[in-house]
Amino acid sequence: MRADLKRRSVLAATVMTVPLLTAACRGVGGLGTLPKAGPDVALLQGAIDTEQALIARYRLAIAGSPGLARTLGPLLAQHREHLARLTSMLIEPASPGATPRPSPSSSAPVGSGSDPSATLAALATAETDAASSLAGRLALAPPALAQLLASIAASEASHALLLRAHGAGG
Repeated sequence: MRADLKRRSVLAATVMTVPLLTAACRGVGGLGTLPKAGPDVALLQGAIDTEQALIARYRLAIAGSPGLARTLGPLLAQHREHLARLTSMLIEPASPGATPRPSPSSSAPVGSGSDPSATLAALATAETDAASSLAGRLALAPPALAQLLASIAASEASHALLLRAHGAGG
């Protein structure tokens, strides 16, 4: 009688475990649809997009005005650091068939044959716009993200001042 009870327990446990194992084999999607990303993820992605756009603008500016590389190189490096910090906070599950997001393009070409002072002025405007955009998101962000966004916004604002100073003196 005891052996029969053990056998039934094992069979019952097996029957209950098979659907769980089947779902696990199908991955996270086997458990149902993933929840929508929260608003803080959208804020973070917006900040990432902003940094990617600034990096693209700086790369174009340096390519178009190589003489500005000494001035723009350290600022570009800071934008890459900002992007690394922001992306380290973004945790997105891989979705099947997802294609990588393209980097945002700059709204206006910078440094493609233009004079250095115009390039610096355009970058200063882009930095000011980025700082304003990031500062505008602070009230909607959770504390840790708000602190990072505020720090990056302050950095963007200081970049704008530096670029304007170089433009006036260059």
